[in-house]
Amino acid sequence: MKKDMDATISREARRADATALLLRHCLSVGTAENRVPARIRLDEAVGPAFAHRLVTSLLAHSRR
Repeated sequence: MKKDMDATISREARRADATALLLRHCLSVGTAENRVPARIRLDEAVGPAFAHRLVTSLLAHSRR
């Protein structure tokens, strides 16, 4: 019986985690005036040097 309860609790926890993640993603879309620009968020996430290389690389591939 304990295994059944653990499985039920785990399933509910995963569902709550998935719901919270979906909500965070929806809120991140938000309105433009309340959002940090994507380039600044990318610089903060990976560093300005790597962000520049990444964006340059992606733009080069899109021109092909």
